[in-house]
Amino acid sequence: MDWASLLPAGGIGAIGAGGLLATIVIYLLNANRQDRREYQEAIDRAEARADAATARTHAAEQRAEALQQAVDAARDARRAAEDEAARIRRGVP
Repeated sequence: MDWASLLPAGGIGAIGAGGLLATIVIYLLNANRQDRREYQEAIDRAEARADAATARTHAAEQRAEALQQAVDAARDARRAAEDEAARIRRGVP
């Protein structure tokens, strides 16, 4: 904010107490608006990071589930092969 543009032609003496108070209030309102904007931007960035972390977690859970299914399938295949080998050893057709 350019302070010189807020001063009347007569300088600070021509402003008066009301004008000075209004100038300070305007300055504080603008500063507050800027703070709120920065705060909201920080919240937006945090939410984006949380969404990305949730997506990564979901993808990792999906990979873990797929790996567990592969382990279960291999375990079932091994058990079937062991059962077949035992059946052959017993001589059961």
